[in-house]
Amino acid sequence: MLICSSVIAFNYFGSDNTEKGKNAEAKDSKIPEVQEYGGTHLKKAGDKVRQKNWGTFTLLETKSINESFELAPMVITIKDIRWIQLSSLTDEVKEELKSYTGLSFEEAYSIYYKENLSMEEIDQRAALSKRDIDEEVSYLEITYSVENKASKELQFFSMEHVTFNDDLTYDVPSKNFIHYGDTFIGTKKVTRSDYQSGETRKGTIGLLVNPEENFKKLDSFSFTTDDIADGESHDLLVEGTSFEIPLKGK
Repeated sequence: MLICSSVIAFNYFGSDNTEKGKNAEAKDSKIPEVQEYGGTHLKKAGDKVRQKNWGTFTLLETKSINESFELAPMVITIKDIRWIQLSSLTDEVKEELKSYTGLSFEEAYSIYYKENLSMEEIDQRAALSKRDIDEEVSYLEITYSVENKASKELQFFSMEHVTFNDDLTYDVPSKNFIHYGDTFIGTKKVTRSDYQSGETRKGTIGLLVNPEENFKKLDSFSFTTDDIADGESHDLLVEGTSFEIPLKGK
């Protein structure tokens, strides 16, 4: 693909742009390449890494949190919140990420059910709300852990909704595109694996930023948890609650 691109550039724009292309290619080749999720390799703002057959990750901003929040008997520890740019994505990845934009079916249903639309029509509305992924797109990443300190298994999801800078809100179960650790186990009550007594899970959440949001920096973060229910009877034990973290100065 790189060779074909160079030939096309020469035919249309001349040798000067060909030289620029070679320089860009040489510079890009210096970016470390990894097989696994690229975000874990970014340590400080400006770091770049290429995930093989996926795309390039650039760390724009990072906030080290390392704070714990208790909704007894569950303890949620937020490790980091980071803003990461994606580029050089494959077409397959762009199509995959597109499915996490726009409205989820649940969101479309909450908006359009009063219009007496069929399930198929509501699903079409959700599909039409999806947007194409540009050459560059950014996302907000949350790394965390959850511990069950109870003596029995519990049903829980740590972050149902999150909000950045007081106005950028996400429904995590439908918008998280990183299925790793805790979130890999499921994000909906009907598919969620219960926390066993004493169990600790680590998780990573990735939420795409709509370019139209004109996002500039991380100033604040808040999250709302799921209810805590008994793992066997599914009886409600503790209602979900919200926690807020100021990010300025971190």
